[in-house]
Amino acid sequence: MTRLEAYRAAFVVLAACLAGIATAADDAKLDLASPRERLEAYVRANGDTSAAPVATWASGRVYAYVPGEKPRALFGLEVLGMSRFQKIEGGYLRLHREIGFYTDLASGEVLKTWTNPWLKRDVDVIPIQNDPVNRRFTIENTSFSVLESGDDVMFFREVPLRYPNPLDPATYPLNSSGEFYEAIEMFNTFVQRPALADPGQTSVPSTGSWMRFGPWLPWMEMGSREGYLLYHSRSLKPRDGLQALPERLREYVAKNHPKYLEAPATFTSPDETSWTFFKKVLDARKAAPAIASPAAPAP
Repeated sequence: MTRLEAYRAAFVVLAACLAGIATAADDAKLDLASPRERLEAYVRANGDTSAAPVATWASGRVYAYVPGEKPRALFGLEVLGMSRFQKIEGGYLRLHREIGFYTDLASGEVLKTWTNPWLKRDVDVIPIQNDPVNRRFTIENTSFSVLESGDDVMFFREVPLRYPNPLDPATYPLNSSGEFYEAIEMFNTFVQRPALADPGQTSVPSTGSWMRFGPWLPWMEMGSREGYLLYHSRSLKPRDGLQALPERLREYVAKNHPKYLEAPATFTSPDETSWTFFKKVLDARKAAPAIASPAAPAP
């Protein structure tokens, strides 16, 4: 080996050692006990710190629980969420909209009507169309926790809810479960520590789950009948964005609800829920003028 070749070989070894030291140093710098670093990591796992739009896809089922009956699956659920995390003082503002479709358990087709097994009749199905659903995530109030084991990192949020029902039972007896909306939602996000330790990635791959326990959906027309719904779904942030979504879901949204393929660009309020959206639909139906019957012929 010539002297020049020896220098080259030594340089390669030195460069590899320095790269390993740099990687270890980057990993050591990731301190999820730090509120600021924990918030940055959460946003990179669930969105993008550069404010680029991010898609989230969830797929699962909705189950009914009625005391005295065995829980049963009622329909599937496919949800597409589009988010943009904007930098604000002390944290981020998540600008988000989401659309979800209830699907036939056997075929996977989007349901337009559904046969209610308790009422023994069909009801119109109203998809989830929540626009917007905004949240503030700040260093002082992160609203999430973290669990670590080696390279595995899990962020989780548990959101108990109780507030006046937008559908009061006196005005909407078929659609209201009571004077208050009472539910709990639980979110998990799973991500790998090495990805979070790379400061060059403003968004990192992640998977997750979502669960909600709450009242009958208003379009089911169950009123105050005893029972609850349990939603259980798996979710992920597709690496290739919208192009990685199931083709049938992407095409259905593009054809019928194209705005949900884009994340909100500006803050708007108030937030929308399935209950407030359904109220708008129902009130619009009630306000629509009845179709006049043809005039009877003169005797």
